[in-house]
Amino acid sequence: MAGPGRKLGLPLPKPSALDPSTSYDPSQYEVGGVWVKDPAAHHVLNDQGNTASLYVINVGERDIQIGSHIHLADVNRDLLFFTDEDKAAQAENVLTDPSLERDEQIAAARKLAHGRSKTPGQAPWGYRLDVAPGDSKRFSPENSPSDVIEVVPIGGNRRVPGLRKGKKACDIALD
Repeated sequence: MAGPGRKLGLPLPKPSALDPSTSYDPSQYEVGGVWVKDPAAHHVLNDQGNTASLYVINVGERDIQIGSHIHLADVNRDLLFFTDEDKAAQAENVLTDPSLERDEQIAAARKLAHGRSKTPGQAPWGYRLDVAPGDSKRFSPENSPSDVIEVVPIGGNRRVPGLRKGKKACDIALD
């Protein structure tokens, strides 16, 4: 039976087993597979503990998409993060206040938003979306505030280089 990563019912070879001198035609394989050591085993993604819930409001004019491993503190400044529903609701009220100009509405909403400070353990600093690798989430200005999103700490050696132009190397460590 064909499935993700399979060709003619046979599993796709492990990446380490692929011969670099051989040309492989990816169009002959189904998309969506993930190489795992034991496909029959139960696999848990993002099991790092310290998860957090955030509300997000897009105050920009266009959709903003965030990939699975992007540091949330470095995303587009038009995304505002809220750690509780009450603050998100207050910001939504401010953003629809007809007595304020649009730039005044956004400035007032920014004051209510959770800061992107370098406080370890405080989302969004040091956190990313809790989605599968390679996945992403799109935030639309029409759907503000978003549903609550789940975030997880960035793993590995906890360094996020090269996401912002002019960001100094000393500013990229997350611990």
